[in-house]
Amino acid sequence: MGKQTTCGCPIKRLVWLIVKIALAAYAILFTIFYFNLDTKLFYRIMPILNKYHYDVMPSKDFAESIKGRNQ
Repeated sequence: MGKQTTCGCPIKRLVWLIVKIALAAYAILFTIFYFNLDTKLFYRIMPILNKYHYDVMPSKDFAESIKGRNQ
């Protein structure tokens, strides 16, 4: 019995690296979905956005801005 040669060693390492990255990304995204972390994050961020961005914007009446367009 002779020695076995590994002709695809760099390709095999590359495929294994891609599989590891894909599994890690899947685990992270599954955790975010399972524990509903995206909604919890927006619950914390929206008051900050409302305070510094949306409340500073000038308000305008949408009905007044489109009045007379179809005439």
